[in-house]
Amino acid sequence: MHHPEALDPIVTFLRDLGIGVEYGAGAHGGFLPGVNIHGGVIHVDPDTLVGSGDVLHEAGHIIVVPRHFWSRLGSDLLASTQALIDEQIARGDTPDPRLVVAVNQGEWIAQAWSYAACLSLGVSPGCVFFPGAYKYHNYEGPHPMQDWLNRGSHFGPLHMAHTGMTGFSGQFAYMGNNGLPPFPQMARWTVD
Repeated sequence: MHHPEALDPIVTFLRDLGIGVEYGAGAHGGFLPGVNIHGGVIHVDPDTLVGSGDVLHEAGHIIVVPRHFWSRLGSDLLASTQALIDEQIARGDTPDPRLVVAVNQGEWIAQAWSYAACLSLGVSPGCVFFPGAYKYHNYEGPHPMQDWLNRGSHFGPLHMAHTGMTGFSGQFAYMGNNGLPPFPQMARWTVD
């Protein structure tokens, strides 16, 4: 596992945010090896986990969904969230805009959120951005996603600023001023 030393601080951080984390066989069959979601709870198998930051990344998908929906999230977070939207539409309701953001921008947000969490925890962003992560195997220097975050050209911080989790930053700083400190500083870690 890439950066096994980061797993305990990550799990403690997530539990402090109210995200359930359990160890065991429930981790099998998830989107990423060694991590799976059942009823909004992250299941982890350290023996098959590729990178400790994969747990943070999956949590980054959960946190952008309003907390009262977390128990309805499963292995395929995109499908789970889309099902919530579809239910609202079927009732004749306007979909919760936070769910729409989770479906349309969730991957960008999960990457940026994971990065900010690493910095806040004092663990290496390499636990999220390691060779093979996000289908980048061969590169020189920092992982391309981490490099985009470092340079302020990654879209995740922009979408997080729109949700009120952080301030506008990088090349997107001109897009608004929500009065919050700029990314990677976080005003809050969840949407509600």
